[in-house]
Amino acid sequence: MKTVHLIRHGETEQNVLKVWQGHTDTPLNKTGLIQAKLLASRLKDSNATVYSSNLKRASETASFLSKKIELRETLREINVGDFTGMPVGQTYSSNNEIFQSLQDDSYQFPNGETVKEFKQRVKDELGYIFGNIENGSEAIVVTHGFFIGTAIGLSIGFNNYPFPIGNIENTSISTLIKRDSITQVNKFNDSLHLSELNIDFPRETTKNKITFIRHGQTDSNTSGIWQGHIDNPLNETGKHTAQKLRNTFDEYDVYLSSTYKRALETLSLVTDNKDILTSENLIEMNLGNWEGLKTSEILEQYHDNFINALFLDFKCKYGINGESTYEAGVRVENLLKEYPEKNLLMASHGGTIKAAVTNLLKAPESKAASSFTIPNNLGVCCLVLKENKYFLWSYNVGKIGYENISYNE
Repeated sequence: MKTVHLIRHGETEQNVLKVWQGHTDTPLNKTGLIQAKLLASRLKDSNATVYSSNLKRASETASFLSKKIELRETLREINVGDFTGMPVGQTYSSNNEIFQSLQDDSYQFPNGETVKEFKQRVKDELGYIFGNIENGSEAIVVTHGFFIGTAIGLSIGFNNYPFPIGNIENTSISTLIKRDSITQVNKFNDSLHLSELNIDFPRETTKNKITFIRHGQTDSNTSGIWQGHIDNPLNETGKHTAQKLRNTFDEYDVYLSSTYKRALETLSLVTDNKDILTSENLIEMNLGNWEGLKTSEILEQYHDNFINALFLDFKCKYGINGESTYEAGVRVENLLKEYPEKNLLMASHGGTIKAAVTNLLKAPESKAASSFTIPNNLGVCCLVLKENKYFLWSYNVGKIGYENISYNE
C-alpha cells in the first residue's frame, strides 16, 4: 500500500478576497503562515517525501514540513488565464454557460488551460508521485484547491465537473491510498489542526448537515476481527478517546445511533447523554460468513468474494450471504428521508458509513465499491444537502493513520 497526503497551501490575501490566483505567484498572509505552522506540528512525526507546487504559496507551506522538497511546476493550480485577479463568484460560480461546458470537458479558461488538459495533468502527477514512492511509504503533496478537488473527484469515480464535493480548506489534508491498481479516498478536507471545531466542518452550515461518526475502539478492532452484527461494547481506549470529544458536537437537531452498544456508547459519551434516538438502519453491514473471522481467515476461505465485495462490485454481498455496499447505503438513505431539512449527528459503523457516503454521492458504479476506505474509529464524515444533491465536505476527520482498518494488510 502507498499513501499520498494532498495538502492545500495556507491562506493568501487573494483567498480572503475570493479572487482567482491561478498561476500568479502569491505569498501566504499572516494567517496562512500560522496555518502552515499548525500543519507542521500535526505532521511532525511524518517521514514522508515532500513534493510541492513551485508557486510561492505552496512552497512556503511546504517549507514548514521539510527542508528537502521536490518543487514541480506540474503541481500548479489550473491556469485560469484572463480570470486571474477577478472574483470567483462573478466569473465562475454563477455562470451557467461555464457549468454546461464543464459537463463534456469542452471548457477552456480564457487564454488559460482547458479542463480536459488540467484533469490529465492531475492524473499524470498522481501517477508520477505514486510511482516514485515505495510500497508501505508515504508522500506529502502541497498543492492547490482545484488540483486537490480534481484528484479526489476522479478517485471517487466522477469524470466531469462539477464534482459533488465542498470547498477545500487551506492546509486541509486529503489522503489517497493505492493498493496495486486500486486508488481510494481515505481522508478528505481534514483541517482539525486549525481548530477542534473543524471536526464536523462545515460548522457554518445551519441546515441539511449530515454528520457520521464511527464508533470508538472495541477489542475486536484491535484483534482484527470483523464484528459486523456482533454486539460488542467499547473497550477502555474506546471509552477514553470518545470522552475526549465530549461536547465537541453541537447545533444538531437530531442525534441518531445504531442500536449496537459500541455506537450508542460512543454517541452518549460525545454528546454527554443528549436525547438519542436509535435505528437499525444505522447498524453495521451484515458480513455473512465473514462474521467473527480475521482478515487472513477470510482471505483463505472467501478470497474472491472478499476482493469483489470490497473493491470491484458494490452489489456483491459481503460473506456470500451478507449485505452489499449498495444495500447498506440504501437503508441509510431511507432513514435520512424521515428527517428532512434537519441537522443530523449519527453514530454508526465503518462499513455502513462508507456505504452511506458512497450511495449519497451517487458514485459511479465502476468505482462505488472502492471509492472510499472504511473510516477510522471516531472518524467523522460530513455531507450537506443542497438542491436535492449531497455534497461531501469532509471524510474521516480525526487521527491520521489506518488503525482498525481490518483489511489494511
